[in-house]
Amino acid sequence: MRIIAATNVNLDESPIGTRSRLREPMRGTPILRRTLERACRIRGVETVHVLVPPAQADETRAILDGLNTRVETHDAPAPPYRDLVRTGRFWGLDGWRGGIGALCVFDEDFNAALLQGLMAKTHAEAVVSLPAAAPLLDPELITRMIEHFQSNIELSRMTLMQAPPGLNAFIAARDVVDQLLPVGMPPGAMLVYQPNSPAPDLTGREACYRPDAAIVRAAGRLLCDTTRSTDRVMRVFEAGGADWDAVQICRWLADQESRHICESPEEIEIELTTEDQFDQRDMFHPRGDIVPSRAPVDMATVERIAESITDADDTRIVLGGFGEPTLHPRFSEICRRLRTANPGSLCVRTNGIAVPGPAEASLFESPVDVVEVTIDAANASTYQRVHGLDAYAKVMATIDRWSALRTERQSVRPMIVPSLVKAFETLNDLEPFVDHWQKRLGAYVVRGASHFAGQRPARAVTSMSPPRRDACRRTYSRMMILADGTVTTCDQDFQAKQALGNLRDSSMLELWNHKRLDAIRNLRHADCALCSTCDEWHRP
Repeated sequence: MRIIAATNVNLDESPIGTRSRLREPMRGTPILRRTLERACRIRGVETVHVLVPPAQADETRAILDGLNTRVETHDAPAPPYRDLVRTGRFWGLDGWRGGIGALCVFDEDFNAALLQGLMAKTHAEAVVSLPAAAPLLDPELITRMIEHFQSNIELSRMTLMQAPPGLNAFIAARDVVDQLLPVGMPPGAMLVYQPNSPAPDLTGREACYRPDAAIVRAAGRLLCDTTRSTDRVMRVFEAGGADWDAVQICRWLADQESRHICESPEEIEIELTTEDQFDQRDMFHPRGDIVPSRAPVDMATVERIAESITDADDTRIVLGGFGEPTLHPRFSEICRRLRTANPGSLCVRTNGIAVPGPAEASLFESPVDVVEVTIDAANASTYQRVHGLDAYAKVMATIDRWSALRTERQSVRPMIVPSLVKAFETLNDLEPFVDHWQKRLGAYVVRGASHFAGQRPARAVTSMSPPRRDACRRTYSRMMILADGTVTTCDQDFQAKQALGNLRDSSMLELWNHKRLDAIRNLRHADCALCSTCDEWHRP
């Protein structure tokens, strides 16, 4: 069987829309060259092809000079799912699978039209699609994937693998590429649950090559295409990982990354206001009298936040908190300012009941990447029971209107993501909720019910906390900013009982390295009453 390897290269822009770092040196060698040096050591492929736009061909050849690769030029358009992948994958960058819409890492640079043309030109029967920004790619691991693919070719025409981004690849026979092209969907779509035709997940079938357990369990992006993932790869090199295999790298991720504190939070949730249509009758979201009234966030605070995220191109911003963000009088201006600060992704969490016209327009014009709608029900009866409001029809009308606007604009953004809190009160709604929104929008979120560290009634169906307490994962990656500028330890603290300080008086960097957060990260909870009763510490 004739198998080729292909790497899709753009020296200016990464597959997820960040700036390309492929020409940048890592320990004196360009990242692209490091990746292709390893790709050339993969056994089982006849030729390694590097696909580039014509204007970048000469520079790419210079970077790869002396390597046994073939630089191929193309003028193929971006795949139709490019914006979908760029928007959805930002919420699951550290896993091979995940993010909004259950996308996969190999969806990021997979271009069916481009690969089909290459396979026709080379008469290849299968292709190994490799990422370009993967200087830690393990040739032996990919070789074993190819061997698995060849051994199971009669049962499966493709092979995927559960491994961190940067160690992963995707193998497809020519007929699979041919089938993907007309439907205009990435290969990860084959792993998505389809209510009309449920089937076993491909990770439990012959299509999945199963590497060492350390690789399967590991998380952490090892592609040099974002600020934090590039820094992570550099730290692997500094630890001696240039000569490690995939198992050693993944053990390092398990040992070191879970306790690594980034220079700034990966995800920042901002409460714009405590005003809301929901009140204290809401079962799942702290609202009404139990939430201290806080004045709407001022633009000076927003400016400080915006300035603090300009150095990282993979920061996620959530406008949410314990109120309805679209009711802020300057919501549109806030969205525009945060958008120009270049966050990796901007999300708005709304109840969708009565979004003001200017705020609604800004969701599309800013643009916002993701709009989460807190429905928590599959019918009007459950909605009124859990929220204390008869507003289900209004929310459905809002989603209908937004869906129509997206179609009219022919835009992926904002992705509309209905969410449901899984609790005793919503358990019967869970299956119809998932099936309906998967068919309708291709995206949804299901969360476990939280008692907010004992401040609210316990409504969870079952506890998901591991038996042994460990350091709170959220304190390593997430920051909660309340409307009055107060930064607190986490999103469980709606009354600011564990405040770290205020952005009016301190920088984000100072608060991110606050001694109280350091104590929580090191399991010292003596002066953190909420932490001792919280069971959300294991969630990322």
